[in-house]
Amino acid sequence: MTLLAVDSSVALARELVRYTLTNWCYGRTLVDESILVMSEIATNAIKAAPGRHIRIRIAVLGGAPLLECWDPAPGVPVPRDAELDDVSGRGLALVAAYAKDIGVRPSGTGIGKVVWALMPA
Repeated sequence: MTLLAVDSSVALARELVRYTLTNWCYGRTLVDESILVMSEIATNAIKAAPGRHIRIRIAVLGGAPLLECWDPAPGVPVPRDAELDDVSGRGLALVAAYAKDIGVRPSGTGIGKVVWALMPA
């Protein structure tokens, strides 16, 4: 699904994950954790390319949900050590905590990158 890189698109990304994984008969805990992970990677994509487009994709790899988000920006997300009073900077730590594996790869078109998270089966 292609979305405009604006804050309101995060809600659409979450709903796509909820709808898809529920219809694929995954359990509620995995669906909820996947929604959180997609929310974080979509938010990062929107921050990287505001006002442009992002693409999200949900697939199954080895029985586990694979969540992907493409954005056109060249830089890769970098984990931060957020202080207790910081209002942001914990997203990649949350993704790593819930996902079985995470990564970044160049897009197939050579423009931007795909951030992905493989959830537990």
